[in-house]
Amino acid sequence: MREPFPLPMPLHLPTLLYTCIAALVLSAGLMSLFGTRLKTYRGFWHWTTAQWLLALGLLLQTQHQDTPWLLPLSTLLLLQGPITVLVGLRRFYSRHGIDVPVIADGLVLALACTGWLAVWAGFASASLSVSAFMVGMIVLHFYAAALISRLREFKGSVALQALAILEVMVASLLGLRLGWAITSGGGWPGSLNSLSPDSVLLATSLLSVIPGLLMVYLGPLMSWERTEHALRAKHRKLRFLADMDVLTRVPNRRRFHELAALSVAATKPGASVVMMLDIDHFKHINDLHGHASGDEALRQVAHCVRKTLREQDVAGRLGGDEFSLVLPDTEATAAISLAARIVALLGERQAESSRTRVSLSFGIVQMNANETVDAALRRADQALYEAKRQGRSRAVVATGAEAQPVFSESRPLGLDGGSWSDAEAVGA
Repeated sequence: MREPFPLPMPLHLPTLLYTCIAALVLSAGLMSLFGTRLKTYRGFWHWTTAQWLLALGLLLQTQHQDTPWLLPLSTLLLLQGPITVLVGLRRFYSRHGIDVPVIADGLVLALACTGWLAVWAGFASASLSVSAFMVGMIVLHFYAAALISRLREFKGSVALQALAILEVMVASLLGLRLGWAITSGGGWPGSLNSLSPDSVLLATSLLSVIPGLLMVYLGPLMSWERTEHALRAKHRKLRFLADMDVLTRVPNRRRFHELAALSVAATKPGASVVMMLDIDHFKHINDLHGHASGDEALRQVAHCVRKTLREQDVAGRLGGDEFSLVLPDTEATAAISLAARIVALLGERQAESSRTRVSLSFGIVQMNANETVDAALRRADQALYEAKRQGRSRAVVATGAEAQPVFSESRPLGLDGGSWSDAEAVGA
């Protein structure tokens, strides 16, 4: 005859206590080693400190029967766990932070500690003292979970979500245990029914240190998430630097050609305008006023170009003082109006300051069907050269083949330039 399935052995709390102390010491030691050998962020040492203090609190729990004054000290060391971890999170995520002031953390911890001390010092029963400790832990864990969920990074951080869930689970289990004690007149369910108040306090302490114990995993995970976020930000910055002209904040030559090709491919053949512009007598500006004035002129021109273009238009700096534009669904006459608008806006900005006054010349071509951007740029460059030849500060439209260009009569561009609107820009 088979023997019945053996019942599980009852939990031996002293063994669990020393096991938990050993685990906390090990995890705190690993955290300390991690912090001294590798790069850490602000707040990391708060989590490590919380683990050391929790281990010390549990160790003092083993001695308070022989030395009664150790009981309040061990209890306070255990109560600090959720708040010390929370303060570490505040420092770790200090850039955005939590909208609840940090003084509230201290007030909640002081309330929990004072409440338990008042019950303990009032020579209340051991059961009431344990209940006060459980109420304090419930408040602290729920408070920590609520504030963790208010962090801006909460939705994107697995570590923060796991920590908040742990805090809620611990608080909920403590609440269920306290509710069971109140409704049933005390005692643990099942095989734990005969535990003394000291054992209940010990079991409660072991449960409450779980979030602090698991910081050995969650702390490095949050550090890894932070490092990954920083690397992504650096990658975006490097990508920006690789694609953009830093001085003028418009796409550089390589990026312009990429965007221009995409724009032309997405537009009806022959419905795009390519424009080239540069600053008249730019070398003279650099020689006479210095390269700082030349750089400022480039920034002002680029600013006016960016402010004038539509969302679908593409602009770029080809080099030196040369800028190029691709205007999809646009006719050459509308492009002349755009050039006038750029000049007018530049004139307004120069009139409001003492900066060196500059003028612009433009070369404009209507792209032919199946024409590449490079070919259109060469024709636009011919038109720009013709605008220079005719006296500068004007726009010239080139038609015909590159080998035999035909130039329209140039349009002088002054401070009272025309307007640029979507209505004008849309081709027939």
